[in-house]
Amino acid sequence: MSDAMQARTAERVRHFVDAGYPDAEPVEAAVEGAVYRLGDGTVAKVWEHRQAAELRRMQGFYADAAGHLPFASPQILAVQDIAGVPMTLEQELTGEPLAGKVSTEGPELLPEAVDCLVAVLDALAAVHDVDDMKQLHVLDEDRPLWEGHATFASALADLLDRRVARCGDPLTADITDFEGKHARLTEKLRSLPEAPQTLVHGDLFPETIWVDDDLRPCALVDYGFLSTAGDPRFDAAVSAAIFTTGTEHAPEITRQLTTRFADEFGYHVDDLLLYRAAYAMATSDAFAPGGGDEHFAWCTSVLNDPAVADALDR
Repeated sequence: MSDAMQARTAERVRHFVDAGYPDAEPVEAAVEGAVYRLGDGTVAKVWEHRQAAELRRMQGFYADAAGHLPFASPQILAVQDIAGVPMTLEQELTGEPLAGKVSTEGPELLPEAVDCLVAVLDALAAVHDVDDMKQLHVLDEDRPLWEGHATFASALADLLDRRVARCGDPLTADITDFEGKHARLTEKLRSLPEAPQTLVHGDLFPETIWVDDDLRPCALVDYGFLSTAGDPRFDAAVSAAIFTTGTEHAPEITRQLTTRFADEFGYHVDDLLLYRAAYAMATSDAFAPGGGDEHFAWCTSVLNDPAVADALDR
């Protein structure tokens, strides 16, 4: 942690102490901000890249999700301000991240971990009361993903067009036949038949799934990156690919999970590859404008994957 970040963290802890939380302490820092445990069963999340209006939309989204899922979701108790930066007060959730329970040293995941992921995907796909969720923005967009669209896939295609128009140059340089892949991908998305509209988390991996000692899901956290109403195949496609990103056996585990999800839920593998490519194209610059970070490298590897190219050509 840099000196500036340490100073900012210490300043915020003092703020919480002065506000009546003497046991306040930092928990973690993530892409979108930092989390502080306040010691009374609540946590404070300080958001570096969100506006208060967005967080109030998230407050409603969390309330909707909590009423439909068999495990806990974050609950925003209040949206406040700390030194000009939006902050949410939330209930502290129980459980531990699945990441601490999953070994990535071999080419196969613990069966209980895979069953846990399947259970989470199944629960999300069972939530159909999602009209209000269509008002959510995704990534750093200035409009709801669904604005002007009747289907998730067509909304996603327009999102790709906007992102590529704004920051597509690094992708053009790093991806074979990028312009052709972009054109074929958006064409295929726009031609997909209308799918069930369910709750999409958008960022399922072992850090966002919290479990009990028996690896049963007890909480799902960190909505907001790509959370919306949408096609349940999107979460299946993305989670299979990011579950063990960066590990030696990630490609083999991705293949295994993709096959399992296709068999479990009756999804076509080509549709999963299509949504995976869309995720990679949409989020390539999400953490480093202009690319160049590990996530950008992962996104380019997805878009250069021969299996993805074959799916786009069929």
